[in-house]
Amino acid sequence: MNTGVLSLGVIVLYLVAMLVITVVHGRRKKKASALDFFLANRGVNSILLPLTMIAAMQSTFAFLGSPGMYYTHGISFIVLVLSQVWVALMVVYFGNKIRLLANERGYMSLGDYLEDRFQSRYLKVMAACVSVLMTMIFLAMQYVGNARAMSVVSSGAISYNAAILVSVAFSLLYVLIGGAGGVVLLDAVQAVILLIGIVLAAWVALVPSGGIVNLFTQVRQTAPELLSRPGLKGLYTDKYWVMQFIVLPFGIWLCPHVWNKSLMARDEEALARSAISIPISQILIYGFSTLFIGLAGHILVSASEVRAADNILPILMLKYSNWFVAALIMAAAIAAGISTINAMLLVSSQLVSQDLILLTRRGRISNEQNMRISRIIVFAVAAICGLIALKPPATFVQVIQDVAYTGLAQLAPPFLLGMYWKRCSRLGASVGLTAGIAILFGTRILGVSPLGWPGFMWGFFINIILTVVISLLGKEGEAPTAEVH
Repeated sequence: MNTGVLSLGVIVLYLVAMLVITVVHGRRKKKASALDFFLANRGVNSILLPLTMIAAMQSTFAFLGSPGMYYTHGISFIVLVLSQVWVALMVVYFGNKIRLLANERGYMSLGDYLEDRFQSRYLKVMAACVSVLMTMIFLAMQYVGNARAMSVVSSGAISYNAAILVSVAFSLLYVLIGGAGGVVLLDAVQAVILLIGIVLAAWVALVPSGGIVNLFTQVRQTAPELLSRPGLKGLYTDKYWVMQFIVLPFGIWLCPHVWNKSLMARDEEALARSAISIPISQILIYGFSTLFIGLAGHILVSASEVRAADNILPILMLKYSNWFVAALIMAAAIAAGISTINAMLLVSSQLVSQDLILLTRRGRISNEQNMRISRIIVFAVAAICGLIALKPPATFVQVIQDVAYTGLAQLAPPFLLGMYWKRCSRLGASVGLTAGIAILFGTRILGVSPLGWPGFMWGFFINIILTVVISLLGKEGEAPTAEVH
């Protein structure tokens, strides 16, 4: 039996082991309600919440996309780490406030909050549509990452398309059997595995590079552009760098599978610890491990071997470690992908079923009917994203950054202005959000950057300006408040 087949066996064994945990957990649960299935009854404690936060944020992006970005653009990509301080602060401050409001008023999504704050179903539907569309793009790219990892590390023992099918099948089983409670439990296990795996991968890349000092010395001699802005490809200009400090924090925190962690938290302590976990994990993964892996790719791998930058990590693992270590590291990569897939699949089905299909009927149908519809939507979302993943782009990180995160960040103005400015009006928020989304996609479709600024920046700030100006010209609104107990 060749090592490719053995490597694939290790990965499948890992997936089955996670399924056993899910099944055992599922048998202990009583009949699930929508609140339990989607939000774990708002009871995730201060041990599990930080781990599920790490797992949700550190996807296949960490193992494949991030080394690929460092390989392609160099150290400029470290802006991802620098911007995450803001995400941690958002979790602590904004997250706790929305948690209190959600507990008091029964919110299950951002759309629920917007509908209550502005008395507007239009804003609820818009928020749900933007969130679902952007999340499904992100979700499809996670299937891409998992399939690439399986196919490369198995040396073709499983085809890319078959690997997509395996990823879709296992993610469906995890979510349908375990719900949010099962997903959180798996996340706790997978967070530990992915952190150990990425550190091990960095070590495998550093040893043949001669250590950290020698790695940077060789890169400085052979490709010095990798160690400065705007990078080897000239992407990280001053304007693009500034954009990253806005798009990444808002876009990441407003990812529904990250934002919903605030609604799952048992208390303020759980949220505070999850906030601390963000910079710690980001620095370990993106500030050190994947930086070393990406730069080592330039020293250790010839350009002709790298068909797609996202494959640099599995290529290094196959060349410079034995098959078993490579399989374990790729299992960790798949753990990262599966944990994010589970959370995204769950929240996407929640938004489609609760905020769109059951928009006017959620309180008028039985729990059994609600759960039946929700599970059908889980299956449909997984199938659609799997089909999208069959024809992937060359590098999925750029798709996530330039499409998914930028679209989700457009939800920040109505959310934050509505939360902290009483005068923010329904009309202002509606026009601002609509204009922001239209400008974002219009400039992207047309491929234009007015005055050299990306379309996201135009959409984001016009969104804010229109919301503020129209609100000032209209009647005063009323921001909901919650007592801190």
